[in-house]
Amino acid sequence: MHVRFSYQAPTAGKHEVGILGDFTEWKIQSLQDMGGLYVISYDLKAGRYLYKLIVDGIWMPDPSHHNREADPYGGENSFVVVEEMAELPDWEEVIAEAQSKGLGAFLDLQQVSAGLFDILFKWPLHLADSVDLTLGGINQRMNRIAKTSSEGIWCLRIKLEEATGLLFKIIHQERELYLGSSISMQEAQVYQVDPQDYPVFAIPNWVQSGIIYQIFMDRFHNGDPGLNQDFRESYYADCRTPPPKGEFLALNQEYYHFEKDWYAIEGLRQSPYQPEGMPDWWCFYGGDICGVKEKLDYLQELGVSILYFNPLWEAKSVHKYDAADFRKVDSHFGTARDLQLLVKEAHSRGMRVILDVAFNHSGESFWAFQDCVLKGEESHYWHWYDWFKWPLPKPLPIDFKPKEYYQCWWGIKDMPDLNYDLSRRHPFENYIRDIGNAEVNDDLVNYILDSAEWWITYIDMDGFRLDVPDEVPWWFWELFRSRVKEIKSDAWLVGEIWNNARAWISHRYFDSVMNYAYFNSPVLEFFIHRLIAKAEFQSQIETGLAMYPPHAARAMMNLLGSHDTQRVMQLAKGDLRRVKQAVFFQMTFIGTPHIYYGDEIAMAGGKDPDNRRPFNWQWESDSTARDLRDFYLRCISLRKNNQLLIDGDFEFLDSSNGLLIYRRFEPGWQITCVVNISSRKQTLRETPGEIIFTEGKISYGAKGYVLEPYAMCVLN
Repeated sequence: MHVRFSYQAPTAGKHEVGILGDFTEWKIQSLQDMGGLYVISYDLKAGRYLYKLIVDGIWMPDPSHHNREADPYGGENSFVVVEEMAELPDWEEVIAEAQSKGLGAFLDLQQVSAGLFDILFKWPLHLADSVDLTLGGINQRMNRIAKTSSEGIWCLRIKLEEATGLLFKIIHQERELYLGSSISMQEAQVYQVDPQDYPVFAIPNWVQSGIIYQIFMDRFHNGDPGLNQDFRESYYADCRTPPPKGEFLALNQEYYHFEKDWYAIEGLRQSPYQPEGMPDWWCFYGGDICGVKEKLDYLQELGVSILYFNPLWEAKSVHKYDAADFRKVDSHFGTARDLQLLVKEAHSRGMRVILDVAFNHSGESFWAFQDCVLKGEESHYWHWYDWFKWPLPKPLPIDFKPKEYYQCWWGIKDMPDLNYDLSRRHPFENYIRDIGNAEVNDDLVNYILDSAEWWITYIDMDGFRLDVPDEVPWWFWELFRSRVKEIKSDAWLVGEIWNNARAWISHRYFDSVMNYAYFNSPVLEFFIHRLIAKAEFQSQIETGLAMYPPHAARAMMNLLGSHDTQRVMQLAKGDLRRVKQAVFFQMTFIGTPHIYYGDEIAMAGGKDPDNRRPFNWQWESDSTARDLRDFYLRCISLRKNNQLLIDGDFEFLDSSNGLLIYRRFEPGWQITCVVNISSRKQTLRETPGEIIFTEGKISYGAKGYVLEPYAMCVLN
């Protein structure tokens, strides 16, 4: 069986990723770098295989797979089980299983608002032509919304305001099976459901109808040069001196400086101050709040309705994930009042605004951490961090090893980890779900919750993108959700989780996640890299739809790239047709489309920091940029003008290998999307409607619509 292993690093830059295990005779083999996605494949016989990944010298279990067991050295191995193709169970076997397990094994209820439920029913796909729900003596046909390799998932949204009996009828060929509290080929007793037993999992309605635009503030637009970095803050004191002329700084030695030429991007690939191969991590360009406000017309014309900002709080770095203060807007972006007015103006245009926050760690310049550096154990904030040794060397040597002194994120000195659980160190505190099993660091937790409240109430943010939330204890996010939703019930909480996030998507934690696992990865691998075939692409997409509650799937942040990945245009090696196909699928698929600033004008960019180039405001002089932006405009308009593309169900349709065909639908109404994924002409022999959108040359012939290579269309 062909088994593919992949790894997405949570930190940018070049990584060395290897794998070793039973199938490599425990010898390290390197994964291939596909632009930040590292992959390798093996043909494995049936069996159980232990393995590990090695990332930049660190041995670890595979973060994308939850099958693990302890190794002999106090760590964990991952394991994969490869099975022979088993025969599908027959009708009698499934009935026996249902009688053994009961209806609850096939049923899931999600209360999406008071009294409104999504009823989900799972059943072997090959043994169901249709599924009906009987409620109050009335039969209602359920919609199949997703499938895995073995199961179909049917859904129906209904009102349940009091205890009610449910009965399911599975129709297969000429047979009918009734499932309730009993199982019968004739009739069965209903399954009693009490709405009070199900918590409400409400997701803001405005998310699924939105178009997200991510802004990396320093690189978007400089509206007020008076705010440009002058490095007057104390934390720049030891890192603002350039090397002597003709010499280089030591490897990774910090030198913060300002680039006056907005379009000078060479240093983002090769720093003029560092040895060969080192980019410039410490260069500012001056983007600010005023600059965004000046470009709101541009964003509104594009069709943007949700602004997503990378961190805006005071911090030493360009990216701002190393906070110096969780409750202060960085003065080089503007003031808190400036941000208030920007949010107010965005709201007046029908735009929501969410903020990126990182509560796994602070910055080394954070006031509490600096108090610890100064006072050691005498600091009131010593317990906010996991310390190993003190005092720190002064000045810090170039080869400073921070993890000898304090716990920090991925060994990066600028990001000391926060200590939520006084009874455990990192990473063990992250695994605790029940707050009753933790010794809560109350003053730290309350400070962070109060900081989140400040952004929601004082600045009027509409939600948060939560950085590395799986490296913070589960119980904290329950407290966080409760506080935020109490203040603003329709605030959106979206987590940065790169893998299967089913455990996180619930009334306890997050509304959505950045959909790397079930959108970004399969879309890039299929449309951009051409790594996987259509069947595998469809399987990955359908698995994602089966993984999450339907109303959460419609609010997933579906992204083609971000500040942590190479730009999609870079990955496509400039192939505009491939990029357009990925965008077309993004805009016609279930979930909320996300645009990383500048992707709409064909900006390229490799590994961080090259993927964070200043926005090209000279785009109108570039024919490729104009072409792609026009395509974005048309796709966004198509989505906004066809409600089915926002809240309709999704289904792939059978087609020749050269075509990808899928539909968005509800009873009595559908839109069909067609993509020629081949390098040859393809004929759409059955034409379900009139074309309402085209890209590429399409003609009508004797046998149907003829699509030139890479052409796309939508039929109503």
